[in-house]
Parts: sequence; C-alpha cells; structure tokens
Amino acid sequence: MTQISKVFPNAVIGQGYGMTETVASVSLLRPDAKVGNLGSAGLLIPGIVAKVVKPDGSLGKEGEQGELVVAGPAMATKYHENPAAYV
Repeated sequence: MTQISKVFPNAVIGQGYGMTETVASVSLLRPDAKVGNLGSAGLLIPGIVAKVVKPDGSLGKEGEQGELVVAGPAMATKYHENPAAYV
C-alpha cells in the first residue's frame, strides 16, 4: 500500500474536463467508478449543458469532430478588463 492510499484510502483516479472559463470542471468520473475509461472525461456535472457544433453550425453526433459548447452556472461571464469579451 502506497503512502497516498494510506492517507486517502477511498481516493479515485480518473479524468475530467474543464477550462479557465468554466472556473471548475464540467465533467468528472462517475461517483461509483474506481477507474475511468481511457480517453473519457466522465459525465457532465449536474447543471452543465454541453454540445458539439460542427463547422457548418449543425449539431455533431457521437464521434464527430467539432467545437465543444458548454453552458452552466460555473461559467465565467466576462474577462477582466476586456469588455469586448463578454459572454
């Protein structure tokens, strides 16, 4: 048993997703999982809505590439000293 597992015996290692503008993560590993799926960012946190938009503006389907658009209460509403960048 490693030192970390002695201090945090119920710790879970997984992958999530977030960005500066989201203030925190927008997705995390499932709460009941001990190990995440490789390449997965987990499930959206409650209150977060996300979609993939393709370059032509249409909604992307599973596996299609596009821009990830995220909305929710944790989103930044503006950038410091940059009024042109209001969301």
